[in-house]
Amino acid sequence: MRRRLIIPCFWIPAFLAFAGTVSSQDPPRKPPKLIRDTGVAEGKTDAETAKKKEFNPMLAEENLQIGNFYYKRGNYPAALERYRDAVEYQPNLIAARDAMGRAVERLGRDHEKKRETDKALALYKEFLALFPDAPKSAEFKSKIASLEKK
Repeated sequence: MRRRLIIPCFWIPAFLAFAGTVSSQDPPRKPPKLIRDTGVAEGKTDAETAKKKEFNPMLAEENLQIGNFYYKRGNYPAALERYRDAVEYQPNLIAARDAMGRAVERLGRDHEKKRETDKALALYKEFLALFPDAPKSAEFKSKIASLEKK
């Protein structure tokens, strides 16, 4: 019985000494990389992030859902970016185009309230350039005309 107690007591200091030498030889750990929503923050250039995205319905649907989340929270610029990504992944996704129109409308209204007519005009014109046959195109054209008169 005494031998059994002596053996573990002998091995504990030897193990601790060995563990101390092994851990001192490990290379220092790098801090984890931060996850960014944009490629520019990760050191990529604008040209790399501006590449046309491949057709991917799953990523389009994912971006649409994330955009809807942002839209419901009132973060219209973030929602608009996600809707743009969804349209890039799947250009024929009607739900993304419609949601993008709603986000542009809300952002435009916010810009009009703040008297930032140039930003509102740019938003409406950009949307019409991308989707001239959208259901909201007539509404946006009338808003552009009224803003340009001011």
